[in-house]
Amino acid sequence: FEVLRRLRAAGRTVPTILLTAKGAEEDRVRGLETGADDYVTKPFDPYEFLAKIRVFLRLSFAEEVGQMKSTLITLLAHETRTPLAHILSSAQLLEDEGTFGSKEERNDLLGIILNGAQRLQTIFEKSMFLFQQQSGTIALERTRLELGAVVRSEIDRVQTRVTGVTLEYEGGDDIAIEGQEPLLRQALGILLEQAARRSPSTTPVRVRVESQEQDAVITVSDAGESPDADSLQHYFEIFSVSDIAHHSDALDLDRPICASIVRRHGGSIRATIPEEGGLSCSVVLPSEEDAKQVA
Repeated sequence: FEVLRRLRAAGRTVPTILLTAKGAEEDRVRGLETGADDYVTKPFDPYEFLAKIRVFLRLSFAEEVGQMKSTLITLLAHETRTPLAHILSSAQLLEDEGTFGSKEERNDLLGIILNGAQRLQTIFEKSMFLFQQQSGTIALERTRLELGAVVRSEIDRVQTRVTGVTLEYEGGDDIAIEGQEPLLRQALGILLEQAARRSPSTTPVRVRVESQEQDAVITVSDAGESPDADSLQHYFEIFSVSDIAHHSDALDLDRPICASIVRRHGGSIRATIPEEGGLSCSVVLPSEEDAKQVA
């Protein structure tokens, strides 16, 4: 009861089933009042117990999907406000031909409208992709991948898109994983491009692939300005600011997309600040055999 009380006091909403030998009515009532979602007494039927767990997993997943929808609605309402305002104001100026006197001014307004429309398209596409990944509505198509080859290939692709910064690879070629290659390339590309944009031209971005116990680990390190240490815990979350309605900068959807792809593959991702400064992002993916169990 004390563990359950502390969980609820801390605001934890994890579904909880009490499994206990205390079968008295007052114990059952106390457990439910303390915050348990169900109460099972010994001896119990293991099949019935597993069925209860599956029910709570389904309910928990439905709640998470509902929360995701609410979050994305908030995101869209906030992120579309500025481009829509630019489009509308520019269109209104174009409608009144007396407000500008040259073709250049007209083209400037058309450019604002085009940029705003492209921004809206990007927001909607990324938001829908993020929801699909987090909700698991589209199944993964896994194949065996040589991780080192995939990483080197993605480094070559990103290197052609950035100037003034070198991306260096180190690691072995004998690490295999199971995954959907286009998605993993997308996640890796996000990490590489952001690291390249952050890093000064005098210091290369370092990309390391290695095995740790039963996992494959990709680490992308840059020498750019280190972010606030307090923000690292939520660095890859969809809202890394405390109040979405009161901030002015465009949200970075790429990092949440990267994290959602990694988690779909049974992996984890985190950001740390090395002793020498900069930023280091580590992706941990299950090995080939472990990935088959995740699938």
